Amino acid sequence: MHLRPNFTVKELSCPCCGECEMDNEFMDRLQDLREVCGFPFKVTSGYRCEKHNKEVSKKSKGQHSRGLAVDISIWDRYSRRILIDSDINYFRDIAIGDNFIHLGRGLDKKGLGIYV
Repeated sequence: MHLRPNFTVKELSCPCCGECEMDNEFMDRLQDLREVCGFPFKVTSGYRCEKHNKEVSKKSKGQHSRGLAVDISIWDRYSRRILIDSDINYFRDIAIGDNFIHLGRGLDKKGLGIYV
């Protein structure tokens, strides 16, 4: 089952329980970004249930556990540049690691997603 044309429920589901509660607007924007980039990118971390999020993150109520973030893998430096140069203003929380890029909506002081 696909959440969007280029993203499956399986790749976005929590690895510990299989839940997948991704935010619809977030997924629309992620799909838009995929289409603008013109190349695939692998989701390495999507939705996380609270239990799994506590195991892998310092934030107990983070963006991943609200369906408002993904970590993606792009190994090719040229593709990374295309992604960063794309209109990614919707993703207010962007972090670039050695082997992943985190794209998140950001959370306000009440823990709600920030929307542009």
